[in-house]
Amino acid sequence: MPLFSIIIPSYNRLHTLPATIESVMKQTFTDYEVIVADDGSTDGTANWINEQKDERIKYIWQTNAGV
Repeated sequence: MPLFSIIIPSYNRLHTLPATIESVMKQTFTDYEVIVADDGSTDGTANWINEQKDERIKYIWQTNAGV
């Protein structure tokens, strides 16, 4: 189990998500997981996440229910 989790909420933010995750992955400390909590994105976020090979990246998708 990782020491801590980094949670990234997202909704149609594929244009910023790769740089965000890359910034986390460049850190020297590595005992963490990255959880992307996706609120129903339709911009290909799920496809991009599924292409990532780092086991520390977790993906949670839910149907967008508004505010």
